[in-house]
Amino acid sequence: MKKLAGVLFIILVLYSIYNDFNYGSLPTAGMNEMESNTKTQKEIQSIPYFEQEIFPGDTVLSILENELNEPIPVPISEAVADFKKLNEGLNPEEIKYGRSYKFPDYRDTD
Repeated sequence: MKKLAGVLFIILVLYSIYNDFNYGSLPTAGMNEMESNTKTQKEIQSIPYFEQEIFPGDTVLSILENELNEPIPVPISEAVADFKKLNEGLNPEEIKYGRSYKFPDYRDTD
């Protein structure tokens, strides 16, 4: 019985070594970042946008409504998520006047 347990243990160790050399035991940060950057770039390209400079008192929602001349046709949570995607994860509360940002363009949505 000890010989069988020893053989199974050796097989397990050899399999672990083989798996580690071929596939790795830890995810590589570089590959995950590259995959997420590719997905993010595709998402950004699929969202139509316009750029606008921020003036004192402007908010993301006020700029979107002024651009459309009517209330925005999507939920606020979606508008915020699209703004974050277009501006590399920047929260709408963190915008600064005097700078230009990308805003989602909802003029063609039905």
